[in-house]
Amino acid sequence: MRVTDSMIHMGLTDNIQKGMARLNKNYNQLTTGKMINRPSDDPVGLILGMRLKKGITEGVQYKENANAALALLNGTDYALDEMTKVLHRLSELAVQGANGPLNETSLEAIANEVEELRNHLYHIANTKQENTYIFGGEKTNRPPYELDSSATPDITWHGSSNPLKAEVGTGIMMEITVTGDRVFGDSADPANDFFAQLDEFIGHLRSEDFDAISNTDIQNIQDRLDQVLRIRGEIGAKVNRLEKNIERMELMDINFRELLSEIEDTDYAEVTMNLMMQESVYQAALATSARIMRSTLVNYI
Repeated sequence: MRVTDSMIHMGLTDNIQKGMARLNKNYNQLTTGKMINRPSDDPVGLILGMRLKKGITEGVQYKENANAALALLNGTDYALDEMTKVLHRLSELAVQGANGPLNETSLEAIANEVEELRNHLYHIANTKQENTYIFGGEKTNRPPYELDSSATPDITWHGSSNPLKAEVGTGIMMEITVTGDRVFGDSADPANDFFAQLDEFIGHLRSEDFDAISNTDIQNIQDRLDQVLRIRGEIGAKVNRLEKNIERMELMDINFRELLSEIEDTDYAEVTMNLMMQESVYQAALATSARIMRSTLVNYI
């Protein structure tokens, strides 16, 4: 095969362009700090990086969901702690009220205190955290219990029996609120309506029905206290699970970011060495071209 000047010129030009492309690639890696600046740089690494970024983004969202769930559960536990104190006081008052020798004035004073505690429980039942009524279930934008003095019963349940749920991990759905009907009862079910039970307790005190106080009211208060303690136990278990889940997601986030850094981030020592080598190769190619090609042609390359 006969080698012509045109073939030599084309080969020299092609090699010089390739050398410039390699230099440009190294320059981009140094200036951007990324090894992958276009899909052709590392197709496999690009796919792995996209998967890791997706995992990091999902992990951040799951962590935000878990922190929001923790806030709601802790807020619920604070409210139930206050309710526990009220129930202990109601239990003391019920035991006092069951004491037959108490006179009418003393019973009226106890009834008045029970009435105030009942009103306090009503406000606890409508506890609001930010823009969420924590005992309202899925109906978070309106008070779950409403007071209507013209109705019987006068405190009625308007919440949802379905608790709020949140996805706190891949495929992990968790109930993050406690519905009010589990804690305070539902006005549609008088046997489970604690507000109605307290109304009856107040009536028994004012009518001096000591048998009803001893046989019914004390037991109702104790049953409600047991229920609240059970629910607080459930909340504690969920809080522990969420805290461990958040710790796990933080470790996964660190691992994902380290792997992503290994794939994408520039190894400055290695790239700098490659750049110096490519610069030497490029300069040698130019020098060789200058000796082979006429100077007028080299000036146009």
